[in-house]
Amino acid sequence: MLNEFKEWAEAVLGSAYVYSMGMWTDRPGIAESKICAIQGNGGPGPDVDDRRARFRVILLGPANGRQHAAAIMADVQALALAALGDSVPCGAARVRAIGEPTGPGYTNETRAWFSLDFEVLF
Repeated sequence: MLNEFKEWAEAVLGSAYVYSMGMWTDRPGIAESKICAIQGNGGPGPDVDDRRARFRVILLGPANGRQHAAAIMADVQALALAALGDSVPCGAARVRAIGEPTGPGYTNETRAWFSLDFEVLF
C-alpha cells in the first residue's frame, strides 16, 4: 500500500519533489531539492474486509529556503484537495485527509516544511 500511496502523491505533486519512503536523509546532492517524505502510520484493524491504512506526508522546501514556505503550503493543500476527489491509488476506494496541514516548521537546514496525515480505504 505504501508504494501505491507514493504513486498517488507523485501523480498530484509531479516530478518537482525527491520522494522518500520514511524519513529523508539530507545530503549535498539534494540540498536544492524539495522533498516529499511518506511514512506509513499503521491504522486501525481491518473491519470485515476493509483496511484503513494511514500515512503521513511531510513536504519540505530546499535547504536555506524559508521563503519557500508559501509554495510548500500550496502543495500540501493540493494534496488535501486531491483527497476530496476521485483520484485514488490502485485498488483503493478512497483517500481522505485526516485533519488540516501542520506547519510551517523549519528544519536545522532551514527547510520549510508542512505535514498532513491521510487515510486510505482499501
